[in-house]
Amino acid sequence: MVKIDVNKLDSEQKIRILKKAVEKYGLSYVAQKLGIDRSTLYRYVAGKVKKVPDEIISTTAEMLSVEELSDALYGLKTVDVDPTTAMSVIVKALKDEGFRNFFLTLLYQYMGDYLRTTTNTYIVSEEDVKKFETLLNNKSKSTKDMRMRYLKRVLSELSYELSPDGIREILIEADSPNIARHMANSLKLFIKTVVKEKNPGLAHLLYSSFTVPKGKYKHRPENLNIETLKKIFDAIEHQGAKAYFLLLCETGLRTGEVYSITIGQMDLEHRVIKLLKENETKRAYISFIHPKTTEYLKDVYLLYREEFIKRYEPAVRGIGQDVEKWKSKLFPFQLQDIRYSIKQAMKKVLGKEFRLYDIRSFWASYMLKQGVSPMIINLLQGRAPPEQFKILQNHYFVISDIELQQIYDKYAPRLLDPQKD
Repeated sequence: MVKIDVNKLDSEQKIRILKKAVEKYGLSYVAQKLGIDRSTLYRYVAGKVKKVPDEIISTTAEMLSVEELSDALYGLKTVDVDPTTAMSVIVKALKDEGFRNFFLTLLYQYMGDYLRTTTNTYIVSEEDVKKFETLLNNKSKSTKDMRMRYLKRVLSELSYELSPDGIREILIEADSPNIARHMANSLKLFIKTVVKEKNPGLAHLLYSSFTVPKGKYKHRPENLNIETLKKIFDAIEHQGAKAYFLLLCETGLRTGEVYSITIGQMDLEHRVIKLLKENETKRAYISFIHPKTTEYLKDVYLLYREEFIKRYEPAVRGIGQDVEKWKSKLFPFQLQDIRYSIKQAMKKVLGKEFRLYDIRSFWASYMLKQGVSPMIINLLQGRAPPEQFKILQNHYFVISDIELQQIYDKYAPRLLDPQKD
């Protein structure tokens, strides 16, 4: 039974409640329950009576479910809600059990699929990492250093967001079975000792979502083509996810690398992404952007991003986040939100999902079919280890950034303009 404050409803909302009840039960039944005759109820519903008694509306509202009442009051009308209003709703839900039940019912009714996806994500804090380091004090120094090194590495790749899909993709992207194994073992221990204490249910889900690889993952990438990727791009509704997907398809970079790009790494004038990232096995040095993509980023995405930051900066500051770090990100959105939007578009176009890592495989295959040297592909995708790259660069293989960009412009896949200029 739903209790509402009738005094806060306008005349139109009151009439919609009556109409919803009549649609559900019929005029005669509702009139009987309200203790009035059919003709009086008809005049109420038709709006021929200026003021409907509050007790009539209260009784009618109790005949409707939460979903029916919500539909009667609000439908799917979009209103402008700022972050302050959203926070006040959360506070209200925390303090008022009746409102909380009503609010959560609506959330799951209209956003159930999204909530099931995003609630599978654990955001790792600095305190979590420090706690894990402290828990490792009973291990040998070499074991502790190794566990911390691989944990920080995998967390960096995942942008400190643990989700089943994200973890599995990062392990597939690992350059060797040995590295994947170390990352998986460190994550398993972190989830078991730190995440489990805070959220046992989510910890169980994350822990069981992946296995420690004994060898290279045997994963057959989705057979993708430009037209399919273009259709998925067009179907993505979230503007941040749209731009992220575009760069993923056209650069062939790892999912975490694209998500971690900062505004300072983007040189739109020269159409260059200066990644300058290097670790034991990965060397993501530089990537490029097609002319049409540069126009899209300037004219569409960056304007959207600017408005998004302007709108939500007070809320980010209010919850204690590092605002300047957040503002420096090319994609200041939750990675899981981006993934969800892309996966929804995949389902719409293909009727199924595939791993975002498959786009990286598509890019390499596409370039090979264009006749591009595997060494160039490895360079652009950051697959050449630093030492190997230095030996090649210093003794055997000399190529400038300009030459690399010319090869990219000529052969790399394009979503906004598939035809070569």
